[in-house]
Amino acid sequence: MAKRRVESEFAVVGTWEETNITLTVLEHYIPRYFARAQMIFHMYQKSLQNRNRNNRKPHVDADVRAMVRRNFTHEYDFYYFCKQRLYTQYIALKRKELEGLIHP
Repeated sequence: MAKRRVESEFAVVGTWEETNITLTVLEHYIPRYFARAQMIFHMYQKSLQNRNRNNRKPHVDADVRAMVRRNFTHEYDFYYFCKQRLYTQYIALKRKELEGLIHP
């Protein structure tokens, strides 16, 4: 159901792991709100770094990590679905840019 909702109700679902790709897609798909988003992000990038960093992060054993991965299979599947959709949108944009360069 979540995947269908993303497809039908959201123009873009991005991730901060792929900030440049997310901002590129947002700028092209929703320019009214995200025009110049990359430029603004890069202007303030240094002040945004490590904002939510936890320096006292406890060590998590490998067996605990494995158990969490097993129990979060649907969440991982949904995350990778959204990430793949973002990459597909990005590749489509880059393909259009290349076609514009090749066939002016």
